[in-house]
Amino acid sequence: MSRRVVVTGLGAVCGLGLDWQTMWEGLTAGRSAIRAWQLPGVEDFPVRYAAPVDDAGFAARYGAEADPDRPLERRARFGLAAAAQALADAGIDGPGTVGRIGTAVGSGVPERDPYELLHAIGEDGQPGWQTLFGRRDRLDRASGLFCTNDALAAGIAARHRLRGPALNFSTACAGATHAVGHGFRMIRRGEVDAMVVGGADSVLNLPTMTGLHLLGAPSTSELFGDRLCRAFDRDRSGLVAAEGAAMVVLESEESARRRGATIYAELAGFGSSLDAYQVTAPHPEGHGAALAMSRALADGQVAPDAVDSINAHGTSTPLNDPIETRAIKDVFAAGAHYRKLAVTANKTMLGHLIAAAGAPELIATVLSVRDGIVPPTLNLENPDPACDLDYVPEKARYQEVSVAVSNSFGFGGLNASLVVRGYEH
Repeated sequence: MSRRVVVTGLGAVCGLGLDWQTMWEGLTAGRSAIRAWQLPGVEDFPVRYAAPVDDAGFAARYGAEADPDRPLERRARFGLAAAAQALADAGIDGPGTVGRIGTAVGSGVPERDPYELLHAIGEDGQPGWQTLFGRRDRLDRASGLFCTNDALAAGIAARHRLRGPALNFSTACAGATHAVGHGFRMIRRGEVDAMVVGGADSVLNLPTMTGLHLLGAPSTSELFGDRLCRAFDRDRSGLVAAEGAAMVVLESEESARRRGATIYAELAGFGSSLDAYQVTAPHPEGHGAALAMSRALADGQVAPDAVDSINAHGTSTPLNDPIETRAIKDVFAAGAHYRKLAVTANKTMLGHLIAAAGAPELIATVLSVRDGIVPPTLNLENPDPACDLDYVPEKARYQEVSVAVSNSFGFGGLNASLVVRGYEH
């Protein structure tokens, strides 16, 4: 069985806004969520810019913790809010046919603080489990032993009584895109009728930001202020971290039409690959990135010259941007079609949501196809000669977008691409 898969619900929580409509309005207007930022409690941390979620606005809109005795991680709270939006937008209220709606998400690194465990263990070496259990009140219930990577997928499923598969993908910055791709294939194969797919992440904490800084990933520059994320610019100096979530409801065409649901676009193809090169550097010739895009196009039976736009991974790191450019040129080389592509880098406005990054970028790709608008790549003032595509600098472009590709490439050479096209019955 091979069924068509369509997008029927959207939800987002990010620095640009607390719903997908505000996020899309911000992206098309060229607004940036990146601002001066300080790691709480650490005045001299070298990373000085980020794209955080508005805590006060989030609490006012979505409420405080439902259970103070069992608090949720930030990523889980954002993800649950985005999932609720997406399901409401799709008009799905309840489990439907038992077991026919599932969940697949990418949710990144837990907010674990290793010092918390040391505090619980104390200075008397390595106590037995009974001693540690007796000191459980010293553990923050939102972290350490009480957070798991499957918490978000299981939480969404439990809250909305979705009894289909509940899956978490841990594939670095490509996690959400892998989750979307696998949910897409499960629907296409007929295993389920619908899936809530996407990602949520929050890395704006000491352990994770320290790890990213030691890898040399975030920019520490203060030269450009809130115009720091400079994808494809010669002055790019690293990614700008962000937090938030985005979820979409994927559904079989039959199910969506039977329900009379609004169909935003069709998800047509998914491809993935591994560089098998280095943990912190993409393959210098872009082989893995090109393979993910080629496989997604083949999966959707879409010819390269049918593609109008690419939502690039576009991290603003010295290595990613020219290598992604090279990979795009390789895939769309026939007839030099790459010269006709409108390429956009949403991270210049959203920041980098790490494991969740591919999810808001998929929403932007879906809406780009629906509305005929390609969001801009901000801060592209001095293009790198090695980055010589049409990146839609500074202002959104109104043009027909029949087919678009969304790219996500993660640490370790984990690559994933999705193909979106306008829906025609």
